[in-house]
Amino acid sequence: MISSNSHTKTNGTSTGLPIVIAGGGCVGLFLALLLCQSPIRNKVIVVEPNLPNATDTRAMAHQPLIFPLFACAGLLPELSKLGSFSSGICFRKSVANGSELIAGKQFKEGEKAQLLLPQWKFQGLLIGKVKQEDKGDVRMGWKISSFQDKEKSVSVKIVGEGGKEEEIKADYLIGADGAKSTVRKLLGAEFEGETLDAQLVATDIVFDFHRHGFYDANFVIDPVDYGLIGRIDNEGLWRVSYGVPRSATEEQIFEGVHEKLAKMLPGEGKDEDGERKYEVRRIAPYKAQQRCAETFWKGRVGICGDAAHLTNPYAGLGLASGIADAAALSEVLVQILTNKAAAPVQLLSSWSEARRQKFLNAVSQPSRMAYMRVRRNVDSQENVDMMLERDPLVKALKTGMPMMPPSLVTNVQELEGWA
Repeated sequence: MISSNSHTKTNGTSTGLPIVIAGGGCVGLFLALLLCQSPIRNKVIVVEPNLPNATDTRAMAHQPLIFPLFACAGLLPELSKLGSFSSGICFRKSVANGSELIAGKQFKEGEKAQLLLPQWKFQGLLIGKVKQEDKGDVRMGWKISSFQDKEKSVSVKIVGEGGKEEEIKADYLIGADGAKSTVRKLLGAEFEGETLDAQLVATDIVFDFHRHGFYDANFVIDPVDYGLIGRIDNEGLWRVSYGVPRSATEEQIFEGVHEKLAKMLPGEGKDEDGERKYEVRRIAPYKAQQRCAETFWKGRVGICGDAAHLTNPYAGLGLASGIADAAALSEVLVQILTNKAAAPVQLLSSWSEARRQKFLNAVSQPSRMAYMRVRRNVDSQENVDMMLERDPLVKALKTGMPMMPPSLVTNVQELEGWA
């Protein structure tokens, strides 16, 4: 069993044992880095079964509203160098309706815009940062198998390659292990919500959208051929995301990818001779979800990011809300582990409820609206005018006036139990 004997027990809140984070995605690693940079003396162990995969871009854009959180961790300069900033965002009609621009904005140099950075690159940077810290340990090739929550510690069993097992006696366990979270399931937290009425398919392709007048981020509005077309990098890779019936099988989705892309790409993605001018690098179907766990914390075990909540991608708030979860939780844990919290148990409960409400109100609601928006009928000018009149986001983009998104940040100093 791995433990730490370097610290004495302090008023029942900390035993000086390690903090274990299940999941080495962006959220789990960001939480680990913040804890490693803090005054706590606890070791921080990240357990992740899979290495970052360059062929799996997954999340690719980071919203400006979380840039201050990146800056607090000293990450923003390096993230900016690793990725690139979006030059524009727009809403447009489908190819069948001429790809006509409904509303758009081109960003000026220095103006806040999305940071385009594939998830594997972000993960790689964070892994290196955590490993550089004396308190940081990233255990690649390992996963959580079970845990036992005790009064003053939590016993965590992990399994590595070949079935090798270890047990870690920890102060706290945090599950940042994604939508199918083992920690959430073992915690017994009900995943409330629903599966939406369509599957979404993320295809990463090489194609010159700029040549056809497309912006870096394009929300395609159509009842059937809706989706998001966004630049991933400067090497020609783009994400084309679209919807298919929820009943479609994986085989049907893969067989129909070129037929669907022909409806999403200008000129069906072909040249004058009818030859395809695009290359498909990745096809990833997934069910669109709007879900939130009934609680994010029980005893000495918590969850954050996709392990705690899921949303559709059309508002771009999924990863952003997970990063905000981690930022708030790190402050709470530091307050507890440095013996400054007035009521540690109450503080963790308050964090859980505050983050739940933040997701439900500032993430889930705008994301549901964004999902409905891309499926609107805009085949006539009358319908376009109606959208511009009734949709404040599209109207703001059309008039050039900024529309501030709701804050994802929780002011933890206002939580019950802080001090």
